[in-house]
Amino acid sequence: MVSVDLGRSLMTRSGRHLTRSTALGGVIALVALSSAMFIQSAAAAPTTVTLAGDLQSELGCAADWDPACAKTQLDVTADPEVFAATFTVPAGSFAYKITINGSFDESYGANGGKDDMKLVLAGDTQLIVSYDNTTHRTSLTPTTVTGGYTAADDALLRQPVRQAGAQNQYYFVMTDRFGNGNSANDQGGLTGDRIATGFDPTDKGFYQGGDLKGLTDQLDYIKGLGTSAIWLTPSFKNKPVQGAGADASAGYHGYWITDFTQIDPHLGTNEELKALITQAHTKGMKVFFDIITNHTADVIDYTQKTYDYIPKATSPYKDAAGQPFDPSDLKYANTDAFPAMNLASFPYTPVVPNAESNVKVPAWLNNPFLYHNRGDSLFSGESNTFGDFVGLDDLMTENPVVEKGFEDIYKAWVDFGVDGFRVDTVKHVNTEFWQKWTPAIMAEA
Repeated sequence: MVSVDLGRSLMTRSGRHLTRSTALGGVIALVALSSAMFIQSAAAAPTTVTLAGDLQSELGCAADWDPACAKTQLDVTADPEVFAATFTVPAGSFAYKITINGSFDESYGANGGKDDMKLVLAGDTQLIVSYDNTTHRTSLTPTTVTGGYTAADDALLRQPVRQAGAQNQYYFVMTDRFGNGNSANDQGGLTGDRIATGFDPTDKGFYQGGDLKGLTDQLDYIKGLGTSAIWLTPSFKNKPVQGAGADASAGYHGYWITDFTQIDPHLGTNEELKALITQAHTKGMKVFFDIITNHTADVIDYTQKTYDYIPKATSPYKDAAGQPFDPSDLKYANTDAFPAMNLASFPYTPVVPNAESNVKVPAWLNNPFLYHNRGDSLFSGESNTFGDFVGLDDLMTENPVVEKGFEDIYKAWVDFGVDGFRVDTVKHVNTEFWQKWTPAIMAEA
């Protein structure tokens, strides 16, 4: 897979950056959880690695929370960065960390951080405790089954859930960076300089000219690699450029969508997508789309001209009658009881520039009342689902109008012939949305 620098891919109104590691991580499936990958450099090899916590006295140490007790030290494995040991731990609730070189000065807890890890056991359990010095993460692997397991529990065992597309060998393609089969679409049908068209092959932050025709021309090559399915990065029409001056960059990555019904003109046409799918099918390959329901391009602004996240506790939503309500409340979220809203309903007052008042397709996406309008996400807590991705307009997916709208959008692409979807930013959308949307799309398929 070709390495692509996406560091400028989410430049928004304020010139801030957000890389797409969040969007491009995850499992290839109809619904794949987005995730971020953080790679840390390996530290110097420890002299000792110790399991320290309030379980040490049960494991033969003189006291709990002893960072240097030899009885709970881990041994280096065949991998010099991995340490492991096997312990039999009795029933109980415990907290623990990994200490390095006999001191809490360097110690690691949950997810390689500082918080204590927790362990709850129903009975005596033999555990393999493994510590990775590269990621500073600890894993526990039970080697015995405890807690009163009986034959009656066999019915609880299930084969892991597998989506229909899980067996495929995928070739992941950022179309703009693959092959230029038709130079006539390089500027996406726009005229002017790179700020107007988004095209500048001398700058990796702008469109380079790759298109669906260039991809179709190389299907034999892709098939020859053992590919059974092609996974395209988001391919719908994007706002060509966001940001200004030195902070400007283009939507070559596909995450600044304005029109969910057509292929980005920089990449080609819907007819050229149909040709790609048809020829891929002829060669025994499927075509999967990377899709989005969480946000659109950055079009909505706030009259306040500030963008810090405002929590619901500070400024709750209000219905059109001025009564506070929480969209995530189960009596509202994706139900017919969802309240009507107006400009006074939001913590920020949304405003859409006249020139972009009808830029989004389908037309319902131009209604600013269908967005959260709470400011930029902090990527924690409630802002994970209610905040903007550094300015990208965050849809109020709790509103059934939004859920039904995205059903219609992606049902149409199913009918068009797309074989499957990899869904981006799943964890940033409320669960009730997926409980309705996913079965509807599967039924259409």
